[in-house]
Amino acid sequence: MKGFFTVLAYTFKESSRKKSFIISTIITLILTIALTSMPAIIKSFDKADTNKTEQGSKAAENKGLIFVVDSKNILGGNLDKLSSVSKEYEFKSETATNLDALKNKVKNEKDNTLMILDEKNGVPTFEYIVKQAGDGLDPSEISRVIKSIFVTDLLKESNVPDNISQLVQSDIPFNTQELGKGKEMSSISSAIVSILLFFAIYYYGYGVAMSVASEKTSRVMELLVTSTKPSIIILGKSAAMGLLGLIQVFMVVCTSLLTFKLTYPGNFEIAGQVLDFSNFTPFSIVIIVSYFILGYCLYAMMNAVAGATVSKAEDVNPAIMPISMISLVAFYLGFYSLPFPNGTVAIISSIIPFSAPFSMPSRILATEVPVWQIAASVVSIIITITFIAWISIKIYSAAILHYGNRLKMKDLLKISHKNK
Repeated sequence: MKGFFTVLAYTFKESSRKKSFIISTIITLILTIALTSMPAIIKSFDKADTNKTEQGSKAAENKGLIFVVDSKNILGGNLDKLSSVSKEYEFKSETATNLDALKNKVKNEKDNTLMILDEKNGVPTFEYIVKQAGDGLDPSEISRVIKSIFVTDLLKESNVPDNISQLVQSDIPFNTQELGKGKEMSSISSAIVSILLFFAIYYYGYGVAMSVASEKTSRVMELLVTSTKPSIIILGKSAAMGLLGLIQVFMVVCTSLLTFKLTYPGNFEIAGQVLDFSNFTPFSIVIIVSYFILGYCLYAMMNAVAGATVSKAEDVNPAIMPISMISLVAFYLGFYSLPFPNGTVAIISSIIPFSAPFSMPSRILATEVPVWQIAASVVSIIITITFIAWISIKIYSAAILHYGNRLKMKDLLKISHKNK
């Protein structure tokens, strides 16, 4: 154990003193403050835009014309109800004989559209002609008003009283109440946690590979190997980088919480959803930290071997490419299953050991996850970590003093076979 703590202390001290670590920590904290303050910044701009809109709307003119061709007299020549859809557009009645001229106006003039009403099987239909898709009013709103006019006239012909007619056409109000965890409200925070876990695990795993490769370049590794076992080196270096990562993550979390407390505006929405952090309970925080540690251990073991296969720090990126691909595929598998946290893909991704660190914490924030799934996920990761650590230590022991060309997969397999 003495050798383990010696390697841990040495790696932690050297890594924490590097300019790259100090600068990256400062930049990360600045970005954390900026991102956490973003809701307040956006809210202030929204208020300014709202004031400008309110001031400008008082003197606003009509945006354009909507030509209405009603040959079947479906609207009865009354365009007042259509005008209720929007005050920014003027509805103008036209005849079918002017269709070509009207289409030219729509094509060549700004903010003009054409609506041609017809009737099919006793039900009104209309063709909506615009210069480009998205121009003019939303046709679904126009359709709703035409339907209301049609149904009102139909009920009048059937001698239905006006009050009954209004009741028939009234929208039924409803309210959705969630008894479990708010899936919609927590979807954004779940996605943020998944992304942060991926980058943290990837970044600190990459740090293990760089640490091993850098010490091989400076020949420090030869001194370490003579004083302790290679297995102690890989475990000590992985633990040191993991501890460094936990400290940096703790600093980021504390900074974001403080900034959030000072700047976050109430009822802030993104894409119509209010950001909800009520699911960040002590249990969920413990789960997030636990999966960060487990995910880091899993990928750190593989990255340490990748670092041992190269002789120069510049060759680390090609060496860890297969590990990067595995982590990316695992992350996307979990991330794109977030909208359906109880779906089959989400359940599978939260149990597969390579994707579970990115998927399971987000699922726990978004929905009620059965205990057996959490247990299966943790057990699968621990078993995989144990197996990969066993393989990694064997490969690491033989590759740690390798200098020259980067070891390829077939070379690593031979080394692993010899060290059985």
